[in-house]
Amino acid sequence: MNIILASNSKRRHEILASCGIKHKVVPSNAIEYMTVSRLPEQVAMINSRIKAEAAAKKLKSGYVIGADTVVLLRKKIIGKPKNASHAKRMLKEMSGKAISVYTGLCVIDVKKENLISDYERSLVTVKKLKDKEIPGYFKLLGPYDKAGGFSIEGVGSFIFDDIKGSYFNVLGLPTAKLKEMFEKLGVNILTPPFCKYI
Repeated sequence: MNIILASNSKRRHEILASCGIKHKVVPSNAIEYMTVSRLPEQVAMINSRIKAEAAAKKLKSGYVIGADTVVLLRKKIIGKPKNASHAKRMLKEMSGKAISVYTGLCVIDVKKENLISDYERSLVTVKKLKDKEIPGYFKLLGPYDKAGGFSIEGVGSFIFDDIKGSYFNVLGLPTAKLKEMFEKLGVNILTPPFCKYI
């Protein structure tokens, strides 16, 4: 009856833990798919499925969660920055604009070989930054190993504002959508043996 998170994301692990969801982390180490020829929600769902299926192959039972987040700026899909200079360019490009954050989710019931895919979308406004401000913010924003380059938490809260939609989607794991998907598999993750708080 284990829940397995097929992700290296510390933030996704912390979100599940804060909800009392007992789980194990089994990184998929899958190669992410990226193409401009598909819609952002399709890219996010394809990647979440790739990750979930890669982890599921290692198991005989349990429920595997795959997740992938992408950012859309105008009509351009933005993934994780390649390096620091790339992350700075991303921040400059996003300055003063609205971005769409998509998280694709895939949940697999390994034993029954049932699979559900879905996604969540949130709209976030990025504060208009002066060019001279960007290096200073960049130093404070912490790790940029996320889609779009930065987290909305901490110092990011001074830059990313006016969220429309799920806040947890922007963090990388839309919990309400995830619960809904588990329910379609006949599982309530907020009850024993999945939730330690109940």
